[in-house]
Amino acid sequence: MSLPPEDEPQEPLGGLTAPFRRLIEAATGFLSSKVELISIEWQEEKRRILELLVLAGVALLFGVLAFSLITFCVVAFFWETHRFLALLGLGALYLLISWALLVRLQRKAHLSTKVFEATLEELKKDTAWVKRHL
Repeated sequence: MSLPPEDEPQEPLGGLTAPFRRLIEAATGFLSSKVELISIEWQEEKRRILELLVLAGVALLFGVLAFSLITFCVVAFFWETHRFLALLGLGALYLLISWALLVRLQRKAHLSTKVFEATLEELKKDTAWVKRHL
């Protein structure tokens, strides 16, 4: 049994819609895989940054406690003889350590890893594949 002519799907221009439909489906699949990859990398980067912040915060807390206790002990030891000299020496030491850490932090900030590196690599591969096949 055949459908009447008005109920049959009409393909304009001799069936050109099928290749365009396949092209749109391929492009949609391509884009959805890239968006999924970006989403996964974004989640990993957020988790990594949060972990770094928590570790840095805890390290800072214990560092401040340790430096406070060491400062107290040194000043108490030199209380009768050179308490101001002990405070100045510790202040200079802490200043030097803080400067060295800031320099290291600045270098690390400039040498950080690329965010979405895997996505960029995949896009480069896709671009190369398209160039080869066109």
